[in-house]
Amino acid sequence: MKYVYWLILGLVCSWNADSFAQTGDTDKDWRVVSVANHQKSQWLIGGGGTVFGLTAKAGKFVADRTWIGISGEATVFSEARVELGAFARYYLWEGGFVSGFAEAGVSYGQFREILDSDQVGPPRLSYSPKLTAGFGLELPIYRRVSLEGVSRIGQLTETNWVQPSFQGSINFYFTR
Repeated sequence: MKYVYWLILGLVCSWNADSFAQTGDTDKDWRVVSVANHQKSQWLIGGGGTVFGLTAKAGKFVADRTWIGISGEATVFSEARVELGAFARYYLWEGGFVSGFAEAGVSYGQFREILDSDQVGPPRLSYSPKLTAGFGLELPIYRRVSLEGVSRIGQLTETNWVQPSFQGSINFYFTR
């Protein structure tokens, strides 16, 4: 299975063999691309995988470096868990090789209890709002395409369960 990840990484990296910094073209410079993608009125859609499932998101930059969006996450490799929500993201730094961001949001969905080793019985299901906070990094790989990784932690308001989420996705930027 790990070879599949290396194959995907190789294909993504070979998609654009010349890095932005090597071309000398200021239109393709990764610093310029990163800043231009995070400007007001840009749209972003993205999707990818989580540890046990899939995630998707879409939204609009309402101000420079500030993105408001909706997201969904579904667990497909174990018992079903689905959540939909809204969040706001602020890019802490941009224009470097990677951009870093922090985000906060709220979602609603079906969640499965994470069992301790000494707990007996099946895990409980709960439908609950969840407050989330996260941090992530974004790497531009082409003019309107980037890869990102996000680490989120969420607190379910109905049960006091804490739900972590690790996501990777490919993002596409669009203008009006």
